[in-house]
Amino acid sequence: MEGTRRHVWPFGLITAGFAIVSLLAARRVALPHWVGQLMNQGGPRGRLHAGLLAVLLLLLAHGLLRRRRIAYWTVLALAGCGVLLAGRSVVALLLVVAGVTLIVRREQFPAVPRPTRVRLAGMCGLTVLAAGAVYDLALHGHAELRLDLGSLVLLGVSVTLVVLLAPAPPPTPADGDVRARVTELVRHPSSDTLAPFVLRNDRSYVFSPDGRAAVGYRVLLGVAVVGGDPVGEPEAFPAAVDEFVRVCDRAGWRVGALALRDDLAFLWRRHGLRTVGIGDEVLLDVGAFTLSGRAMRNVRQAVQRTHHFGVTTSIVREGDLDTGMRAEVAALSTHWLRGAGERGFSMILDGLATGVHPECVLVLARDSTGRLVGCQRYVPSGDTLSLDVMRREHNAVNGLNERMIADIAAYAAEHGIRLVSLNFAAFRTLLDSSRRNPLERTAYQALHVLDPFIRVESLYRFNAKFHPGYQPRGVAFPSWLSVPIVAAAMVGMEFGLIYDRHRSVGVRPPVEPRQIPSR
Repeated sequence: MEGTRRHVWPFGLITAGFAIVSLLAARRVALPHWVGQLMNQGGPRGRLHAGLLAVLLLLLAHGLLRRRRIAYWTVLALAGCGVLLAGRSVVALLLVVAGVTLIVRREQFPAVPRPTRVRLAGMCGLTVLAAGAVYDLALHGHAELRLDLGSLVLLGVSVTLVVLLAPAPPPTPADGDVRARVTELVRHPSSDTLAPFVLRNDRSYVFSPDGRAAVGYRVLLGVAVVGGDPVGEPEAFPAAVDEFVRVCDRAGWRVGALALRDDLAFLWRRHGLRTVGIGDEVLLDVGAFTLSGRAMRNVRQAVQRTHHFGVTTSIVREGDLDTGMRAEVAALSTHWLRGAGERGFSMILDGLATGVHPECVLVLARDSTGRLVGCQRYVPSGDTLSLDVMRREHNAVNGLNERMIADIAAYAAEHGIRLVSLNFAAFRTLLDSSRRNPLERTAYQALHVLDPFIRVESLYRFNAKFHPGYQPRGVAFPSWLSVPIVAAAMVGMEFGLIYDRHRSVGVRPPVEPRQIPSR
């Protein structure tokens, strides 16, 4: 993908250059003879035409950079017209060379609009023409304010291109048959701790050609974001990613990946994406975990505090919950969320206490009166468990989360489970470092000041009490220039921001991402 983008950027640059020339012509800047010929073609409205043409060419330059087939054909047509207008000149020769090169590079512009998008674009263009005609009729007798046919056509074409060059709309979430296929892939023995989260109900999927691996993703702001790594046969991962990138190219989506493992970053780098570490998945080694020793004193005291307050716990499969217990868990979750909507994407499931994921394991904590005061849900994957959600009453005894984690570790040891995945520690190496350069000190201070809102440092401190291991995780994105839009899409998915309008489509009762409650 990176090599292809390197090949297409000159076309976008040349087109943008002609846009600047047209803009200068509209501003009455002295320009070469061929530009004057173009101006004369437009008659007394030539400079208005030049300004509108500049807008049109800038749209096309962006479309070429985004590898849109519509921009490709339109630029070819305009290049032909430009050759006729420029006559025997260096500009005409340049246009001929650019046009021939475009024809040779046709396959590097794969993004094609869907038929419904083409119909919508046509309707928008015709609407602009109709509105312009009505405008001219309303200004009958004021010729200096009316728009000529050339201006209306340029406006209509520009609006049409805006619609045609936009990325394809997000796909609908996968249906039951597709999800059943993905479920089988998730059960592959090589699946890692984040594999089950690909089964969120808002995911769409792309399979490798042989069906042995799949990629789960969502689209927001024209960015197709993969949560975690591919699932299924590791040997088929490259083919699944290849197919996903091909689908994105054809739809005009940017590609992004969130919470990918360092050892699988090559899957994205081979397509020209950049990868950057953003933190670590926190892993509890069940065989080595113990509450004994000085290092675990804080955790041990927190657990003992819950015992002193009469807290008891039970561990059950979600599929074994009766109606009353499901209602209790749902009420606790609602109370904890305080009416907030769903959050989380890459490391969280959905449908808490609905029976949608019956294989999940719940830790239920009750106070001395038998009232449910805390709940944690864990998702199994092979010989691992991954923490999904943490719920508790806001006034529950301190140490409740530590108690539930300690109890799930004991449960895991009894059931042959090797690892328990806890929270995600963002920017762990920065927070863990004792020696920071000036830039790192500034970043650390920013995290410290913002912690009441983003809870990055407090979550790191909570995790560190368990002396866990860490699995580096990162993000993949097309280029540094794409960071703002890709980051906006990822943050919108993880935090359920207002511009994530399609979040509720196909999603069952909302849950919150994994986090530590206020202490």
